[in-house]
Amino acid sequence: MPGYRSVVLATDFSENATRAFEEARYMAELTGAKMSVIHVVPGSVMHGDEPAVTEGPGIDRLREMYPAEGAEYVVLHGHEADKVIKFAAEKESAVIVIGSRGVGVIVGLFGGGSVCDKIVANATVPVLVVPAG
Repeated sequence: MPGYRSVVLATDFSENATRAFEEARYMAELTGAKMSVIHVVPGSVMHGDEPAVTEGPGIDRLREMYPAEGAEYVVLHGHEADKVIKFAAEKESAVIVIGSRGVGVIVGLFGGGSVCDKIVANATVPVLVVPAG
């Protein structure tokens, strides 16, 4: 897999995110790419973008749940899909890895679909969606 300099794992701390992490870590190890593990705290930010968090309890939790040598761990705030896509673009990521997660019929019809669906529909790089197992 030539050209894999960066792999982004987007996690929501679900069980399926752990499966997605295993895939992302494997891809990073196989290609020598740097892995970024990110979590987006949902919600809108009233006064512009909040800075990315790279230290503190949230980062410690990411490191504990998703241990990978040399990985970067980041917590962002805002609209989940937009933040993941923007982060991957800034990192010039070769791929975004995310676990699929079902949404109810009502949410799917009126809520605009899942974060996973929005990332797949709008990302400018390939997206690996790891199905629930």
